[in-house]
Amino acid sequence: MSQRIREIMTSPPVTVQPQTPVADVARRMREENIGDILITEGDQLRGLITDRDLVVRVLAEGGDPGAKPVQEVCSEDVVAVSPDDDTDRAVQLMRERAMRRLPVVE
Repeated sequence: MSQRIREIMTSPPVTVQPQTPVADVARRMREENIGDILITEGDQLRGLITDRDLVVRVLAEGGDPGAKPVQEVCSEDVVAVSPDDDTDRAVQLMRERAMRRLPVVE
């Protein structure tokens, strides 16, 4: 039998605003010992940034992490699940879209 997402999710999520500099996002990841952060504006999910995104989309491109806002390098077309969704649905989404991280939003 499948579990509900709320039974296994990590909460509360770590979030930043779209204009947050990438360097601040990287520091926050280190402080929280996490590999991704949600980009939010008010109550709306605007994107997701991962530690890999920081390397590939900023450092490898020669970007300045102190000057570049996270909204310029985050993934914006984010698929999310609800805390009341079941884990089977989450696994299905992750497989279909080759995702390693799946945000949970209400």
